[in-house]
Amino acid sequence: MYAFMSPVKLHVSVNAFFYIAYSITEVATLYLLKTPVNIVEQLAKAENAERADGGVWAWLHTPGGRGEALWHALLWLGLARIVLGIFAWAKTVTQTWQSMSMVYYMRAAVYDRLQRVGFSFHDQFSTGEMINRSLGDLQNVRLFINQGLFGGIDILFTMAGCFVLMLQGSAMMALAAVASLPLWFWAIRRYALLSQPIYERQMDASDEVVQVLTENIAGVHVVRAFATEDIERNKFKGRCETLLKRMLEGVGLQVRMTPLIRGIATASHVCLFTLGAVLVQQHILELGDLIVFGSAMGLLLARVQQINGITDAYQRAVVSSARLFELLDCPDTTPESPEAVPLRPGGGAVKFVRVTFGYEPGKAVVNDVSFTVPAGSKVALVGRTGSGKTTLSALLGRFYDPDLGRVEIDGVDLRDATIRSVRSGVGYVFQENYLFSDSIARNIAYSDLNAPLEQIMEAARIAHAHEFIDRLPNKYNSVIGEYGASLSGGQRQRLAIARALLHNPRILVLDDALSAVDPETEAQIRQELEKLMAGRTVFLITSRISTARQADLILVLEQGRIVQSGTHDELMGAPGYYRDVASSQFAAVEGDWGSTYSHMDRITRASERRSGRFKDDEE
Repeated sequence: MYAFMSPVKLHVSVNAFFYIAYSITEVATLYLLKTPVNIVEQLAKAENAERADGGVWAWLHTPGGRGEALWHALLWLGLARIVLGIFAWAKTVTQTWQSMSMVYYMRAAVYDRLQRVGFSFHDQFSTGEMINRSLGDLQNVRLFINQGLFGGIDILFTMAGCFVLMLQGSAMMALAAVASLPLWFWAIRRYALLSQPIYERQMDASDEVVQVLTENIAGVHVVRAFATEDIERNKFKGRCETLLKRMLEGVGLQVRMTPLIRGIATASHVCLFTLGAVLVQQHILELGDLIVFGSAMGLLLARVQQINGITDAYQRAVVSSARLFELLDCPDTTPESPEAVPLRPGGGAVKFVRVTFGYEPGKAVVNDVSFTVPAGSKVALVGRTGSGKTTLSALLGRFYDPDLGRVEIDGVDLRDATIRSVRSGVGYVFQENYLFSDSIARNIAYSDLNAPLEQIMEAARIAHAHEFIDRLPNKYNSVIGEYGASLSGGQRQRLAIARALLHNPRILVLDDALSAVDPETEAQIRQELEKLMAGRTVFLITSRISTARQADLILVLEQGRIVQSGTHDELMGAPGYYRDVASSQFAAVEGDWGSTYSHMDRITRASERRSGRFKDDEE
């Protein structure tokens, strides 16, 4: 937990200095209180009161008199209080400086780790959990360091100073003052043991609340479309009720423990003053000593009561820091070797050598896949949903490392190349594209924010996005909404294509990239892409045979294995999934089916005909 303070060592040192100075000065003001109280007591008991011509001011300045002694004592006390006020201001300012600086570094570290941690971590934890850990848990750690570390310094020096002060006045009173401390520590220890599991449940419940909230904000269109507002409201209400119950558990524990702690404080105070009154009556202790003891005991008990709050903050911070370090210490699933070198220049030749990969141990999604793609080739990946097409493309960009085998680009194993060079060499246009709440120009130039406007516009023209951008009020400076919500699906897809084109990779992966555009626009974009694809390796993940047939190599996947490979003509000449889908899409399976069958009917009947289970209606 204290590792978070490493970047702010100077801030911590300065703040600790002012806390120590404040604690020592506060104890000193108690000591300086003794002298004026004793002088006042002596004046009250004196049979012959001192008199001075000229009034009180003259009496306070009468050389050698009690008035002068009282005046000097009050001056020292007032000066100490002024210094105490200065130190109080200084420690408040430096604590804020240190706290905000630490939060800055903590947020930067968490955000940086979220950018670098393996995709498997994002697969494991929800968006709501990540947001809550990055914000709520971070604040819990910050609050404890403020209360725990500096509060602990304050408590340590104040208690030590008060004990020395009381020991100097009366050993009996000093021992009586600390006699209740074992009871305090027992109560605090019990509170700590009971509170930690409660805080763990609170944070888990808080994660669920944030998760439901983020899901509903992101999926508001789906909620409205299916009129499930009441269902979602009840779901959120249920999560909030659970969180409320967890919070009330903590409140209930505090309610049970507070009377015990305050009872110990009250009993300690009463016993101390009773003993002090007896000692003053027996002339063993002066009245000034009793006042100092009472003030010191009040200060001591106030600090001890702070331990309860520190313990509470500590238990929260222990749970929160564990959750933060689960993120910060998460091993990278795609670590970069210290000897890694950038990919050598090349045209984008790709080779998969007996690659096996699964998102979970023992559950392979890609199984023993091998193929070679010459530089500048077009490869189509075809298969049913869940057959492993998108996973292969993820392995190509080294989003994951294969469990077995290797992936090579231009003869270099991706694990021996720097991640930056791999990601720079592979560009993606996903089926569901993410656009940032920023200008259109910055979204297109996301991989190179210094790209000139002419280059951005050229990429937009190739992707047939320039026309609709030019009609916007601010054109390329137009700010789009979150996720690109102000644009249509086809417009978002065109911007994503333009973004990939400006990235200018040696390998381009189009994951159903044209699925959201109309046929006419698809044909126009395809013509422009044909020019751009020249000399570049392209992977087409598609369910459209009209797209796949243009590829130099078609790979058909089933259950993570390549079951067919070849050109369009070769695969049409062999029975299998590809010919069945192609025939159904072209509505020409042996020319004996009419147009009365649906698309899915034709696929099903083609499969059954291949297996011999289907007979024509005429038969």
